[in-house]
Amino acid sequence: MAKLEDKLNIELAGLLRDRGLSAVGEDQHGSQALDVLVEVDGLQIVIEAKRGNKRKQAVEAVDRRFRQRLAMLCFALCYPADAKEGGIAEARLSWALRTREAWSAGKAADDANWETGSVAELAETLRRAPGRVADADKAAQQLSDALDRAVAALSASQRRTLADRLDLPKDSGKKSTEYFTAAKRGMLVLSMAMLFHHRVHEYLPEDPPDAWNQPEHGAWPPSNLRECAADADDAVGRFSKAWRTILLVDYRPVFESALAALNALGGTQRANLTVHGLAGRVEEVARTAQGLRHDLLGRIFHKVLDTARYDGSFYTSTAAATLLAALAIREEDRDWSDVNEIAKLRICDPSCGTGTLLMAAAERIHQLRRATGPADEEDEALLARHLVEDVLWGYDVNLTATHMAASTLGMLSPKTTFGRMRLFQTRLGVFDGQAHLGSLELLGGQIGFGGPLVDQVDDRSASNPDPMHLVIMNPPFTRDSLRHDQFSHDEESTLKDREAEVRAGLSEAEQEAARGHSSGGFFCVLSRRLTEQTAGTIALVLPTVAATSPANQKLRELLGKNLHVELIVTSHDPERIFMSENTSIGEMLVVCRRWRGVGEKPPTTVINLAENPKSPIEAGSVAEQINSGGRGLFTRQEVVAEQIADGDWGAVNFFDANLVSAFRDLRGRGVAGSRGRGVAGSRGFYSKPLHSAATVGPDSRNVRDAFMRVDYPEEGSHEAFWYHKTGVTQSMAAKPDVHIIPKRGREEKAQKVWRERHRFFLAYKLWLPLARATCVILPQPTVSSIWIPCSTTDPDDELTLCVYLNSSIGILAYLGARDNRKPSYPNFSLDTMRAMPVPDFEHYGSAARDALRDLFEELKNETLGPLPAMNDDPVRRKLDAVVTEVLELDAEWVAGIRSSLSREPSITNRRYAMGSG
Repeated sequence: MAKLEDKLNIELAGLLRDRGLSAVGEDQHGSQALDVLVEVDGLQIVIEAKRGNKRKQAVEAVDRRFRQRLAMLCFALCYPADAKEGGIAEARLSWALRTREAWSAGKAADDANWETGSVAELAETLRRAPGRVADADKAAQQLSDALDRAVAALSASQRRTLADRLDLPKDSGKKSTEYFTAAKRGMLVLSMAMLFHHRVHEYLPEDPPDAWNQPEHGAWPPSNLRECAADADDAVGRFSKAWRTILLVDYRPVFESALAALNALGGTQRANLTVHGLAGRVEEVARTAQGLRHDLLGRIFHKVLDTARYDGSFYTSTAAATLLAALAIREEDRDWSDVNEIAKLRICDPSCGTGTLLMAAAERIHQLRRATGPADEEDEALLARHLVEDVLWGYDVNLTATHMAASTLGMLSPKTTFGRMRLFQTRLGVFDGQAHLGSLELLGGQIGFGGPLVDQVDDRSASNPDPMHLVIMNPPFTRDSLRHDQFSHDEESTLKDREAEVRAGLSEAEQEAARGHSSGGFFCVLSRRLTEQTAGTIALVLPTVAATSPANQKLRELLGKNLHVELIVTSHDPERIFMSENTSIGEMLVVCRRWRGVGEKPPTTVINLAENPKSPIEAGSVAEQINSGGRGLFTRQEVVAEQIADGDWGAVNFFDANLVSAFRDLRGRGVAGSRGRGVAGSRGFYSKPLHSAATVGPDSRNVRDAFMRVDYPEEGSHEAFWYHKTGVTQSMAAKPDVHIIPKRGREEKAQKVWRERHRFFLAYKLWLPLARATCVILPQPTVSSIWIPCSTTDPDDELTLCVYLNSSIGILAYLGARDNRKPSYPNFSLDTMRAMPVPDFEHYGSAARDALRDLFEELKNETLGPLPAMNDDPVRRKLDAVVTEVLELDAEWVAGIRSSLSREPSITNRRYAMGSG
C-alpha cells in the first residue's frame, strides 16, 4: 500500500499539471524514486517533500539528489502535519529553493530561505526558478536531461550497438541498465557534432568542393541543423547526408566518430524520433553555445558524464584556464608576429578532457599575435591551422572527451578546415591481458591508443611527441581508494602491478613524488618529463592541499629543486576557492620553468586572490596585473627559492602575508615576535614541535569501530565526548555528551580502546566561522569520535598547552600548516598536528608553565567568542595578555596577529574587508 506522503506527491504533481506545468509524482529515475519531477523550459526540477515541519529532513533529501547529480535545482517542501489525501489544493505549503551552487558551497538552507503559500504560488515560483541558474549550467542540464530521455527511448540492442561501435565500456550494475551510461556518451558525441554543425555551417564555402556529387550528397550547401532537426521521419538520414557532405570540405576529427554513432542507431522509426527529439534540444542549446563556446562544452561534458570521482577529470573553469595560460605564456617568450615561429611551439595537456586548457592556450597565442599589429585573413587562417594541427597536443582516456576537445578546438576558427588533430584517446584498463595506464604510459614507453575510431581523432604517426615547450594540465588528483573502482578486483591488481613497473623506471626523487595518496603526483612527474630539458614550462592546476599536506612533501621538493617555481596563485575568495567547476575543494595555479642553473634562482611569487575572477575578461585583467608586478585584488609575497625547494609552500595558507611571516617566526624562522624585534641579541620565540612535548593520537577510527552511541545509560555503557557542536563546546573545559556501548562482536576491542582514554583533546576539523575552542580538557578521561587525544607525562602540561593553543598565537600555530582542502573547514592530519609549534618550556621555565596552568583554572569555564570575533573577545584578550607576558612576546605583535586572524577570509567565510571580523 502506498504511503500517505507518496499519495500526496502524486496529488501535488496533478495540481501542478492543472496549472500548466509538466509534473510527475513518484517518478522512477533509474534506481531512484523522486517525490515530484517538474520540467520548466527544458530544465528538470526535483521536489523532495516531507509531511510535517521536517525542514531539515527535506533539505537532506534534496542534497542527496545533488550528490547523485540528478538536478541543478531542487525544492525542499513540507506539507502541513495534518495534510490528508485530497486536501492539498487548499493547503498552505512551505518550500525552499536549493541550487546546486549553494549546496556545493556548503551553504545551509536556513529558515530565511523558506516561503509559505498555496499550490498556485508554488507553481509560479517553479516557473521563475530556472532564472536562478547561469546560462551555461542551464544549457548543460537541459542537454543532460535530453540525453537521458534519448537513451531511455533506445532499445537495449541499440544501446549496446552504439557502445560497441564507439568502443565504450558497459556500466556495472543491473543488466537492464548496463549500457545506459555508455549509450549516453555515444549520444553526447552526436549532440556535440550537432553543435559543431550549427557553428560551422555559416562558414562553408559558397562553391561545392571538387568531390561533391549532387545525386550522392544532395544539394549544396548541405542542410543546416534546424532543417535536419525538423525531419522527424528521417532525422538519421538527413544528418547522415549533411555530415558526409561537410566531410568533403574537412572536419574529419569531429564528424567521422559522430557518423559512426549515428549509423549504429539504424534508420528505424525509434531511431529517427530519438535523434529528432535530441536535435530539437541541441538547437535550443546552440543559441547559447554560440556565445559561450568551450565554457558551455566543458560544463556539458562534466554534467553529462560524472567521471571525476574515478578519473579525476575536473573541468577547469574558463576563467582559471585563461588566467593560467596568460601567466604561463609570456609576451617575451618569442616573436609573436611570426606565424612560422609560432608553428614551432609544442603545447601539451596529458589529461586534456574537453580541451579547455588547450583552448585557453590557443586564445592566449591569438591575443599575443594580435598585439603585434594587424594580420591579414590569410595569416589568421594559417595560424589557426598550425595551432590545431601542429601546436596543440592532447591525451585523454575518454573518447567522448577527445571528441569534444576536437569540437572545441574546431570552434576556435570554424572557417579554417583541418584534416588532423594531435588529440589521442589513450587506453585505461586491461585489454587482452595487457594493462594500460592512459597517458601515464608516456612514462613507461608502451603508449596504447583507444578503440577502432581513435584514428579519426589522432595522428598515430605522432604518438611519441618531441619535448614540449609547455605542458598545461589539471592533473587527475583522485584517491587510490576510488580511482580503480570501475574495474574488477583482478583488473585493479593488474593495473597496480603496471603502475609499479612504471614507477620503477623513474628516478628515486620522481618515485617519491609519485608515491602520494593520489594519481596526481604521477602526472606531475610526467609533465616534468615531457618538457624541454632547458627551457620548458609546466603550468598546473593543483589542489591547494598539495601545498601543505605531508603526503605531498616530496612532490613539492621535486618541483622546487629541479625547476624554478615561478608563480603560485591561490584563491582566498570564500565564494570561489576552486579553479574547477565540478569540485568544491580549494585549488591553486602553479607555473614552473626549467632552470638553467645560471646565477641564483629567483624567488617564487605567491599570489593570494581576494576575489577569484569569474570570467575570462576578469582573468585577463588579473593576469596583466600579476605579470606587470602591479597591484590588484590580491596579496603578493616573494618566497626565497631555498624555502620552496625544501617543500615549504605555506605562504598559501593565509591571505594576510603578515600571518605567514608570523607563523614562520613561531617555527623558529625569525624573531619578529620578540620584544625589541630586530634588535641584536633579542630573545626570539623558543618553540618545538608538539610531538616532542606530548603524544598525539591515535585517530578516532578505532573508537567509532568499537563503540556505538545510545540515547540513555545502559548496563556497561560509558560517557564519551563524541561531537564538536560549536553551540555547546564554547570553553576550554568540556563535558561528555553521549553514552556509548560496545558494538556487538567488538567487546574485546572496545575494552582495549577504553583503556587508552584521555582527557585532553585537539579538534581535527574546525568550521572556522563558528569555532570557539581549538582544544579542550574534560573532567575525567574518556574517548572521542571526532577529537584527537593528546597526552603529556605531567597532566598539568596539558592545561598549559590548552591555554596556549586557544590563544591567538596558538590559533596561528594551529592554522599555519593546516591541510587546506577547504580553508574555512580545514582538516588536521596527525602529522600536521604533531608538527605544530608550541613553547619550549624547558627554556621558559616552571614559572611560565605555572602561570598558564593557573590561567586555565581561572578561565576554563569562560565562554570563548567565535574566531571571527576574537579581536573583541575579552576572554581571548586575557589569554593573549598572559601568553604574551610569560613567553616574552611583543604585545603589539600579538595584537596584530589577533586582529589579522579575525579578518582572514577563511575564518570569517567572507571576502576580505578591513571592516570584517
